[in-house]
Amino acid sequence: MTAKAPRAFNREIYHNDPKNVYYGTDDGYQDGSFTEFAVIKAHYDGVDPQRREDIHLVSVVGGLYGLNLIPLWRPTRLTFFDVNPPALTYFQIIRRVWTTSPDVTSFLARLTNGDYEVNGEMEEFIRENIRLKQRGCLPQERGSTSRSYEKSWQYAFEHFDLTKRILSEAPLEIRSEGMESGDFGKWIRSQNNIWIYSSNITEFHYFDLEFSNPSNVVIVQIIYPGFSPEVLDLATLGGGPVKVKFEIPLRVERMDK
Repeated sequence: MTAKAPRAFNREIYHNDPKNVYYGTDDGYQDGSFTEFAVIKAHYDGVDPQRREDIHLVSVVGGLYGLNLIPLWRPTRLTFFDVNPPALTYFQIIRRVWTTSPDVTSFLARLTNGDYEVNGEMEEFIRENIRLKQRGCLPQERGSTSRSYEKSWQYAFEHFDLTKRILSEAPLEIRSEGMESGDFGKWIRSQNNIWIYSSNITEFHYFDLEFSNPSNVVIVQIIYPGFSPEVLDLATLGGGPVKVKFEIPLRVERMDK
């Protein structure tokens, strides 16, 4: 019998709840040192350069740590997903402000001042939460915040223009669902050239995903405290179907053809 995820008891609190949006990530080392990123970068730098030519980045929204992977992996396609629709709205706002700002200073100033248009009550709610976060007074009943945006998105800020170009030009799909859902599983099974950032989803869910022929599939999860960043590269298992067991740690097994 598969054990339950450590925090499976409160998994439902993230479903369609505006107050459970993360304004700044808490992924990685809890001192905010960003040390975990070196593991991810070392893997990318070490793969065959041909594998980097057509990466499809698939990232949970969460606290948007996945923004750092855009200028690192330089994807040609983007998919952002989350089980919490307000988190998707948050991502769309951040993307909109990023792609219409000339530099980091302007981007942060616009977030702090709420200097951008919004559409509807949810976007207005999130804009105000961002303003409150930037002023250090976001109440817990409105949303969560752990780190500044400067610490949350260090690599993306260091490569602001490249991130902006990819966010502007790469085809984008937004999926309102969890990784454990049947629709997500059906969609991803035949995908290849996908590099997935799953954050700490397995703290809340254990589930399986199947891949038909993962000759260029990479999965990154970050679980803290107690675990180093985990980079699971399925390239050596190409040529047939495999099953990835999203647990702590990740596991993979071949399937019968």
